[in-house]
Amino acid sequence: MDVFKKQGTLKSYFEQSYGCAAFSSVAKGGVFFAGGAYGAGDIYKFVDGKEEHAGKVDLIQVVVGFVLGGEVYSEIVFFETEGDYTRFISGNFEFSADAKAVALTAAISANATTLGNQGIQAGLTAEQTSVKGFNESDKKPEYTKGMKVFTLTLGGLMYEATVGGQKFNIKE
Repeated sequence: MDVFKKQGTLKSYFEQSYGCAAFSSVAKGGVFFAGGAYGAGDIYKFVDGKEEHAGKVDLIQVVVGFVLGGEVYSEIVFFETEGDYTRFISGNFEFSADAKAVALTAAISANATTLGNQGIQAGLTAEQTSVKGFNESDKKPEYTKGMKVFTLTLGGLMYEATVGGQKFNIKE
């Protein structure tokens, strides 16, 4: 979660969201027309400006389309309200459409998901990549269905234009 806390543009999400699920490392790979990803993460509730650990979660992703190579990325899912948090821990399946090119630590990507669109992001390293996907003029967090997802590429060599889905398995 630290790589996301360094993103000044996400400060309002950490301050105003009910909680989040953070995946420090998700490994993704594929060849030709199929691929997948897996990562283990933690669920947090934000209480009085501090993170309270609420559980563990696994992320499993399956994609189809043109995909070649592999990458490692970090992902965070913010929950707007307690109801959105509760819906997430029920284990809903979400679809995504991704276009991405990754070369070592440099990356450019654009995502459209049922958890909210992420604008075009580009950078040489995760620390140098500025996240996009909300109204910067009023700094108010924007959510889709009460959730917002941000990803940062950590490294790899991958090209993809895919449609897929993510499944979150909550662990007690």
